[in-house]
Amino acid sequence: MKKPRNSRNRISSLGVALLWTALFLVGCDSDNGESNTGESYGNAFSILVNTDGDILVSGFAQKKGELQNIFWANGEQVDVTAFNERVDNGMTYREAVDAKYRKVYAYKDLNGLTRKYQFDQGSLLEEGALFYYRNDTMIKVDTDSIGIVSAITFLGDTPGFAGSYGEIESTVGGRALFPTTPFFWDGADSFTELPLPSDTFNFQGVSSVYIQSPDEFYVGGLCGFPMYWKNDEALILDTRYGEVHQITKSGSDVYAVGLYNKRNSNSTGHTAAYWKNGVLFELEDNAQANGIYIDGDDVYVSGSVGQVPIDYKPCYWKNGIRVDLTF
Repeated sequence: MKKPRNSRNRISSLGVALLWTALFLVGCDSDNGESNTGESYGNAFSILVNTDGDILVSGFAQKKGELQNIFWANGEQVDVTAFNERVDNGMTYREAVDAKYRKVYAYKDLNGLTRKYQFDQGSLLEEGALFYYRNDTMIKVDTDSIGIVSAITFLGDTPGFAGSYGEIESTVGGRALFPTTPFFWDGADSFTELPLPSDTFNFQGVSSVYIQSPDEFYVGGLCGFPMYWKNDEALILDTRYGEVHQITKSGSDVYAVGLYNKRNSNSTGHTAAYWKNGVLFELEDNAQANGIYIDGDDVYVSGSVGQVPIDYKPCYWKNGIRVDLTF
């Protein structure tokens, strides 16, 4: 398989870990504009609604320097066992990074068994070879391409993946991975390279993947502005700074959730939002959105609000009305 050669951005091993840790902490102004002591903060990742109507949210909290996975059911904190019992078969949710700084996804298969998938974030453990973990067992991808696998989805019990090819070069800070070309992988033999939009100025990889059918998939890209690919077509949602964190489809409607910045800044003052068929729906200023779930006519979005990282507080929105989550 051909390896791309034109790099746009460099990510060192440490830099990738810090980058994804920082993605937990995107958000801005709190309701009262005051800062807490910095002892606790958090974010909500995935949101699901089961067949009984329970609203399930997964996320994380940092309490006195300790990172913890946190789970909520109908706004109340529950332990992971109680949470998994309410997750329907065929549902996937995101957890916090583990002790090895790997991204973690949990999938409850159609037989009710929970599988854990972990994704390295650029440690160069295998010298840039493509791999991922299933239940902590490394699975190497049968290709000689350099890059990283970073997102997963399921169609039935069959996984599909997304990531980015790249190159490894030496820098002042050590050897680094240069992501260059996003890809979709069907988990078997088919890899689809995805074209970067011409205005991409800081490609950081991919954020998410969703499969509607064997012939229709969506990949969220971190290109400096909110966008995603439908198959190999790039769809730009806004020219200002932003990110798409999850994509889903309900009927014929495509939803992408994330954030954008009205001042075109990549630092603070973001607006949590989702796009339905490319049309913008704002949720709240000084916030970010991470997950989305459509249940009939109801739109559920998970995320956080807060002025600075130590103030970020997890929440979700139901049809635009915010519900704060205690931890």
